[in-house]
Amino acid sequence: MMTGIRTALCVIVSVLFLASCSSRPDGMHVILFSDMQAGVQEKIKKAAEQNAGKVDIFPAFQEKLLTEITAHEGDVFIVPEDMFQAYDDPENFQPLNGLPPEKTSPYTTVNKKTGEKTIYAVQIEKGKKQLNGYSFRLNRDMAAFIPVYAEKTEEALQLISQLTEAR
Repeated sequence: MMTGIRTALCVIVSVLFLASCSSRPDGMHVILFSDMQAGVQEKIKKAAEQNAGKVDIFPAFQEKLLTEITAHEGDVFIVPEDMFQAYDDPENFQPLNGLPPEKTSPYTTVNKKTGEKTIYAVQIEKGKKQLNGYSFRLNRDMAAFIPVYAEKTEEALQLISQLTEAR
């Protein structure tokens, strides 16, 4: 009898402990969709992990992007620009108001009442990039955005700002 109570108590404590553990990392979660070579992906992952708690790199499939967004994964997404254009809807993204004003973007929306322009995604132009001491080359234009549900907005804006700097 006592063994059964002890076992039940252990199971309940274990379930409560596991339920209290969050699947979200403490730091920012970066999700990159790319068809880059593995070596380039590894450099980007190491560089981004210095600012982020978790970095996931997936092949550039539209379905996987929609799955990750539907599951509310990721604080910042970096995707090939043509892949982003298929999902381009300003309602799904946080405004990137924290970026320096000199950053320009083709991804803007204009408030019809005030005429105010809001950036909701940025283009990361192909070419040589540097992030946290790692250099790599992008062979295609990418788009970076912060989904509307993201919690680590400040950290995500810093990463986006670094990636859009001209080198």
